[in-house]
Amino acid sequence: MMIENKKQYERKSIVDNKKYLISDLLRFSKQKDNQIYFDPEFKLKGRGAYCLNNISQLDILFKRKLLNKAFRQNITQEEYDKIRQEVNKWVKMKLKENQTLIK
Repeated sequence: MMIENKKQYERKSIVDNKKYLISDLLRFSKQKDNQIYFDPEFKLKGRGAYCLNNISQLDILFKRKLLNKAFRQNITQEEYDKIRQEVNKWVKMKLKENQTLIK
């Protein structure tokens, strides 16, 4: 019995416009009510924008406010701060999980 090769999807990062495997990216989703959400599980519906799961790229994303360009709308600083806090909390949780796996 042959093992099927699963197609590995790629998406373009909005920070450097290079294609990466979806497994290496973080997703931000714009809903129909024009709200922007951080979507680490890739489960939310709506238009998506992707960024490489890398601290330097995340810093550039928030510093240059690249979600404004990706979703073609103005996002307030409060919304950016809220999304940034969600991302930071998720990154810390992932780091903690990886440390427990190593031990």
